[in-house]
Parts: sequence; structure tokens; C-alpha cells
Amino acid sequence: MAQWEYSGQQPRRVGETEDVVGDGRHPDAVAGALLEGRSVVMGGPLGSGKSFLRARVVSALRQRGADPIVIRASAVLRESYANVFEAASDPRAGALLHDEPVPSSTILVIDDAQELDATSLAVLFRAVHSGRATALIAVTEPRLPTSRSEGAAEVIHDLWLSGNADRIELLRLSPRDADRLLTLFAPHEPFDSVTRAALLWAADGSRLLLRILVDAGLAALAENRDPIAAIADGASHGALAAVLHAHVRDLDDEQLRALILIDRAAGITRADATRLVPVAVVQELRAAGLVHDDGSTNHRLTANPVLARAAERTLGRDRSEAVVSDALDRLLRDEGRWWSRPLARLLADRWVRTTARPSDLDGVSPDFIGRVVLDAARVANDSGDASDAAAYASWMRTEAAVPALMLEHRFATERLALGVTEESVLDLAASERRRARALVSSPATVGSAAIRDGGDTAVPDALVRSRQAVADLRLRDAVVLTEHIRRDPSTMLLRDRVDAELLTGMARAYLGETSAMREALNRAMRMFMAGASFDDALDRLAARSYDLACRTVAGTDDSEAVDHLAFERDMAVRAGGSALAAASLAAVLVEVRRGRPLAARRELHAAAERAPFRGGEALAMLELETAYGLALYGHPLAAEETLDTVDVPQSASRILQHTAAATSSVVAAAGGRIDEARSHAADAWALSSMSDAVMLQIRDAHRLSVLGHPQAAQHLVELRDVIERVEAPTAHALLQDAESANPAAMGPAIPVERLLRRLRASLSVREDIDETIEPAASLSTKTLTARESEIANLVDKGLSNRDIAEALFLSIRTVESHIYQARAKVGAPTRKELGAIVARDARAHRETPAPTRMTARG
Repeated sequence: MAQWEYSGQQPRRVGETEDVVGDGRHPDAVAGALLEGRSVVMGGPLGSGKSFLRARVVSALRQRGADPIVIRASAVLRESYANVFEAASDPRAGALLHDEPVPSSTILVIDDAQELDATSLAVLFRAVHSGRATALIAVTEPRLPTSRSEGAAEVIHDLWLSGNADRIELLRLSPRDADRLLTLFAPHEPFDSVTRAALLWAADGSRLLLRILVDAGLAALAENRDPIAAIADGASHGALAAVLHAHVRDLDDEQLRALILIDRAAGITRADATRLVPVAVVQELRAAGLVHDDGSTNHRLTANPVLARAAERTLGRDRSEAVVSDALDRLLRDEGRWWSRPLARLLADRWVRTTARPSDLDGVSPDFIGRVVLDAARVANDSGDASDAAAYASWMRTEAAVPALMLEHRFATERLALGVTEESVLDLAASERRRARALVSSPATVGSAAIRDGGDTAVPDALVRSRQAVADLRLRDAVVLTEHIRRDPSTMLLRDRVDAELLTGMARAYLGETSAMREALNRAMRMFMAGASFDDALDRLAARSYDLACRTVAGTDDSEAVDHLAFERDMAVRAGGSALAAASLAAVLVEVRRGRPLAARRELHAAAERAPFRGGEALAMLELETAYGLALYGHPLAAEETLDTVDVPQSASRILQHTAAATSSVVAAAGGRIDEARSHAADAWALSSMSDAVMLQIRDAHRLSVLGHPQAAQHLVELRDVIERVEAPTAHALLQDAESANPAAMGPAIPVERLLRRLRASLSVREDIDETIEPAASLSTKTLTARESEIANLVDKGLSNRDIAEALFLSIRTVESHIYQARAKVGAPTRKELGAIVARDARAHRETPAPTRMTARG
């Protein structure tokens, strides 16, 4: 199977779409204006769709019986002919040139008018001002206000300013329109979401560039390569290179240099960047979208990667290398009075490449060398570049044994030897925790020194123990531990405070205490949004992923959390590097929650290929979640394949063991192995029943009941009193649905699809899940009570649960319970589908003719 989930078809050439995408683009309206005698100036940067819209206007004119003169200007024609009109094949162009008579309805369409020579401009203006012709003039304008521009463009704008023409402003693609156009160019969703985000970021709002990038991405998929890497590596020649060069050729030297520097030193702060290039240039690049600002208090910058590579080719290798060399020389000259970790790594690269040993660096203090190499090794380890980190540390260790650097060397060599890591790729502040664990296992002399040299590596013991308590489903212990962290005045690191709140939220979610969970998550998100420490893409993804996971466990609405996580995923793509793998993992969560397991599996495969490290419980949990979704939504073979790849060691945490058992149960059920499904479901119950995880217990009992396990009724009796004291509405709805399940009534062979529909109906309370399969035939709505039918009809009308509760004078919990019951009865996988089924049946009932009544006549 291809790692990138490509269908195996040959990549097609992405042609023009007939759809006009973008606001204010109405070919018929423009054609109407020209026919009424109003000239139009159409301006916008390269790739804004001028040629495309111009072609549609010409088509609309011809459909109305007009025959416009079409002239395409170019730099080549400007240099080859004294007059573009002279080169045109249409004899009417020559008539305009020589002031000969032309029909009064003559329409002139000129593309790339900024390339017109002076004589041609005079012909055009004379024709428009005299009324001999009406013109549609398409002008390519510079991207940046200070970029090089042609004088012809300014003259053409005077035509509009003087009132002799209307104007259409063609802007770059908005994010919404760019996403829509990408789907038109690649309609069968060949790309994972991270690749889509990377293509949209690289396209820079240009239709032309997006089209050629999609072409290159499809070609990479056909060759089983990562499209992101292929586009970055292979853009030095061919059509893509030509389009990229066209997009940067109007940038001046300062702009090109700034773009190259920010790309090479990805993550450089705005303050450090403006030490090396003019402030105005950085601001221009940010405003134009060529440089991304992560919005943190440090304002870390990254450049559009494919356009930055094009800038290097435009500037040339020697001058591009001089940009970086000048920046590193400035860092050396200032001797640490300011500091940039991205530049420190580039400096370490130069030293390791050009100098045999640290002592050969004349005029550089040992302390400065040690600081540079240590930061370079840390950045490399955190980015997953273990080989680089080992090289930096080994180079330094030839003359000096710096304890903290020895620790980095140990990280790197262990990773290179094992190729696996036990920490979560999405773990909050994961780099600090990795170092803390290494300190515990390192020799005492190295550990104590490393703590002195890098005090930020210590993690409060209570935080480590609370995380372990959640993993072992000792949730009350976790709440006590995290409360201690919250109240401890020594907890100064913002990451630790946010992490404590997120762990509290998770513990409360498992306990079914939804109000306390929301309060903890809200506190975490307030600190997260206001905190200066959250300028790392991995930390931001981790926080948002944990927030979504908590809401999933509690069964509360998570649409906003999904949107936030999707946003952070797209921002991580702009950070690049190891953030790409984390973004792919976050995308798995997003797709699972959207009810799109096939898309989740594609994201999982992409994440596995991009991850700098493999293994760990977090990845195993995501694999199990994906297999669970695949089984529930009708893909049993894919679910089996995904489940088989998951390694659950005997030392695994209780939460991982439980997830494995629950997933194995559903996968077996999807395959029709009901006895095996019951056995795994019983294993999951055995694990959750020994804990205080009420939300797991009720889901396990519900699964046992739907599967017809002989002990299901007894477990439900045991849970009933517990659930009565639980706040989460999901728990009450699941209990009612489990008590109404009666597999015995289905006969000895339970229909698999009906069983899976019942499990799907109780999977989530989300209101906007996008199904990946056609809904199976629904069960009869005759089994619904009058109240359930009433609520379902209100759902179909678009009312929220709160609105329904207020309209019917019910509690929200009661409304949610009725909806769960109704969904289970009719086999509706989502809330929205429930409303549609009930409304459809009601319409069918109304449209059925009533039988004719025969009456006796006296």
C-alpha cells in the first residue's frame, strides 16, 4: 500500500476549471459593461486570475454576438516590435493603429497591458478617449508596494482615475476560495490535510501557482513521495520553477535577502530579524503574506518555503550564502549581547563544516562557543535531527566536556540507536520532559551539572505523578495532585500551570464532571492564549489536542475545539520542520471527531512517515482511535489492518490497555465475530470497573448490552446508582439506551450493520459529523414516543438542544437523553440525521393518499 494513500492513477495535468472562484468576479456583468460602451481596467498581482477572467469575458461577449479584438502584450513583443498592434493578426488592430475607420461597437481586450510599449499605449488611449473602441485592459501589478513596477501600469491607471474606465480589483485568493479551488483542481481528495495546508501556504494566494503546485503534488503521490518534500526539493527546474520565478522577479534585493534569511533561520524572532534587515522590509513581507508571524509575544517568523527557494535562485548561490554569512558574522561580532537560537544552529553548522576543533576558532571565547553548540544541539534534538545534534556535541567534546551538552549527545545517540521514542509527539512541553527523564537515568555527575546549566529541564514531581495517575485511571488522585500544583506558589512555569489545568480537565472528563472540566479547560485556554511561552507549534498543538480529547471523553460538544485544533494544525504547517509530523497527528484527531475514518487513516500514515521518532503511547492511542472509527463506519478490513499495527506491551498504561480492548471488541463485531467482540468488551469492562472512570464504565456497559453479553444487565444495575450522581448528560443517555437494547429480540445472529448503527448512534453528541458512507436504511420511526418525535422535528428545523429545552420547558439533559433514545431507535448516526429521518417519514405520511371512506346512504 502506498504510504501516501494515492490511488495509483497517473497524475493528470491540472487544467482550467470552468468555475469562477472569488468574490466580485462576474464575467457576464463585465461583458455587459463593455457592450454598453464602458471600458474596464482589471488589475491584480500575478496569479490573481486576470487571464482566466479575461477569457471568460471574451467567451461571454462572443455568446452575445460580439467579436472582440484580443491582444496579448508581452515583454518579448515589446522588444521585437515597435508596436504590439502591428504584431496582431486581426486587421482591425491595424485599423486602430493607422486611425482607419472601425465599427462603432468595436471592443478591445488587452492582456498583460503593463507590457505595452509607448506607441501601443498611445493607440489604446486614443481609441478609448475618442470613443472608437471600448477596452477591457488587464494589468499585472506588483505584489509589494515598493517592488519594481512598469511605467505602463501607472499610465493605464490614469485612464480609470480620469473617469474614462471602470475598475475591477482582483485580489489574491482568500483562504476559503483557495481551499475551494484546490478541491476543484484535485477533486478526489488525494492529499492529506497537512499537505493541503502546505500547498495553500506555498501557493501564496495565487491561482496560477496553486494549479502548478497541485500538479507537482499529484506527480509526487504517483511516485509514492511526500508532496511537501517533493515540492520543496524539486522546484529548481521545469514549469514549477518558471512560475515561482515569475512570482519573485519583481522583488528588490532587500526583499529577496530578507526572505532568504528568514527561511534559513526559520523561527527567528522579529526583533532579531530586524537587526539584520530593514524593519520596513520585514513589515512588507509580513503584510504581503510572504512571511508568517506566529502571533506570539516573540513574533517568530517563517518564510514561504517554495518562494524563498525561488528567491535564492533569483539572487544566486554566492549572494544567497552571503546573506546568511553576514548575519552570522554580526552574531559573532556582538559576542552574545543579543541571541538567536536559529542563527546559533547555523553558526554551529558552519563551524562543524569548516573547522576541525573548537580551539581553531581564533578570537572566539570558549564560553561563546559552548553556548552556540549547546543551543544548536538542543534545537536539533527538539526538531528530530538527532544526527546533527550528535555531530555538534561530538565536535565540542573533542576539547571540552560540557555536562548539558553530554546530555544532548546522549539523547541523540539513543535515538539514532533505537529509532523510537516513548514520549508523546503531542506531549505538552515534551522537550523539557525528555530531558527530565534523561536526568533521572543519567550518571549523577552529569545530571546535577545539567540541572545547573539548564534549569528549565526540571519538571515538578507532582505534575509527572498526576500525568501517570490519569494514565492509570486513578482520577481522584490526579485531581488532588493537580490541585496541589495549582495552589503551589513555586509553580512558575506557564507550561506547567497550563498542563496542570489540562490534566484536571481530563480527570474531570473521565469522572463525568462536565462543569468542572469546562472550568479547568477554560482556565487553561485563557493562560494559553495570553502566555508568552506558547510560541512553539508543538506546545500549541498539544494544548489544543488535549482540550479536544477531554471533550471527547466527556461527550460534550467539541465543534469549537475541532476548529481551534484545525487552525493550529494549519499554523504548524507554516512553522515546518518537526511540526509537520505533529500537525499530521493532530489531523488524525480532527478527522476521527468529524466521523471520517478513512481520512483519519490517511493522516495517520502521513504522520508516521513525517514523524522524527516512532512509537510511544500517544501514537498507539491514535492508531486505536482510527481503527475504532474504521470499524464503526463500515470498513472492517481497514480496521483490522490498522489494529494489527498497534503494539500494546504488558507494561502499557491502563488507559492504553483499555482502549486496545474496546477497539478490539468493535473491530471484531464489525467482522461478524460476536463472541470475540463480547470477550474483548468484557476485558474493557474489567479494566474500567476497577477505576473511577465513570464515562468509560458506562460506554463499556453500553457496548456489552448492545453485543448481548450475558453479564450486561447486571453491570447496568451496578451502574445505575452511580450514573444518577453523574453530571454528564451523555452518561444518562447511554444508560437509557443500554437498558433499551435487546439483542435477544434479533435472534441468534445479530445483524452486524444494525449493531454498528447502534454503537455509532452513541459514539458522540456532535451535531455536524460528516459521514463517509451512505447512511444505511433507517429503522421505523413508529417506535418513537410523541416527545421524541417532537424533539426530532425541532432538530430538523435547526434548533439547538438549548433552544429546544427552552421551547418545551425541559432541561438540556432531558432533551439530550430523548435525542439519544430516538437516534438509537431509528439507527441515526448523528443528531442531524435523526431530524432528517423523522422529517422525511412525516412528509411521506402526509403525501400518502388516505383510503376512501364508504358511507351508508339512508
